[in-house]
Amino acid sequence: MKIAICSEGAGFDSAVDQRFGRCFHFVLVDSNGEKLEEISNPSLGASGGAGVQTAQFIADKGVDVVLAGNIGPKALATLNACNIKVYTGISGTVADALSQYQQDKLTLVTNSTVSQHFGLRGGGGGGRRGGNF
Repeated sequence: MKIAICSEGAGFDSAVDQRFGRCFHFVLVDSNGEKLEEISNPSLGASGGAGVQTAQFIADKGVDVVLAGNIGPKALATLNACNIKVYTGISGTVADALSQYQQDKLTLVTNSTVSQHFGLRGGGGGGRRGGNF
């Protein structure tokens, strides 16, 4: 099983990114917690459709589970269509998120947790960190 954790940085000590479609990085791990890959989100600066683009990117990586702070409706629909399970409401570090998942302390998401434009930063989507979260 491959797990993608939305991250503000590229390691286990990085904070979980509260956005899915415009998160900075993904840390990919197996179900035992072994790091498989750290990747930058290629849709971070997309002018539109970042959630769907990111969901397709994650599906193409063979991911089975996503751990994120929040997820929008279009991204969730795309991930659901790809049979990828999504868990949200996660904070702390990537290591914390993985531990919570391994201890079965997370709840599977059935509805989006934010509106579809939640991740936009100051309306432009590709600016400096900060903004609407």
